[in-house]
Amino acid sequence: MQDLTYRPFTAEDATAVYQVALEAWRYTYRAIYDAAFIESFVHTHYPPVRLAALVPQVQSGAMFFHVAVHQDQVIGYCHLGFTLRGAELFRLYLLPAYIGRGMGWALVQQGEAFVLAHGLDRYFCFVHQHNEVGKRFYLRRGFRHVAAQDRAEDWYMEKSLA
Repeated sequence: MQDLTYRPFTAEDATAVYQVALEAWRYTYRAIYDAAFIESFVHTHYPPVRLAALVPQVQSGAMFFHVAVHQDQVIGYCHLGFTLRGAELFRLYLLPAYIGRGMGWALVQQGEAFVLAHGLDRYFCFVHQHNEVGKRFYLRRGFRHVAAQDRAEDWYMEKSLA
């Protein structure tokens, strides 16, 4: 795809990233949650001011947060960081029109390079148990479901990079 770039997240991207999250949630979770829940959840967990506060960690290399940009529009992003369990993929979202075109996988590969550069050989994510698109995506890309680590409504999925 022409005019497609990947780059680190900046504070100027915060509103666009919020919009990507909102559209992705509306699309992905429409059959799981009602519209009011989706709006409230995204507004609470992805407000631009909260996102912008992550920039120092991105700039210092303590966190991976890259955006995919097509024709000057943020169309997706990948956010990965470190927890007590290890490296965790927190968020991977694309605008619905871009799903299935390789951009999500390209973002994940960049995140995996970040994990390896930090001396780790595996990472994990949580995927809603009814998010069939997400579960298929991760399984096709080498993740495995570790049911013993599931939480509430979420599958625990782990990938070895060795």
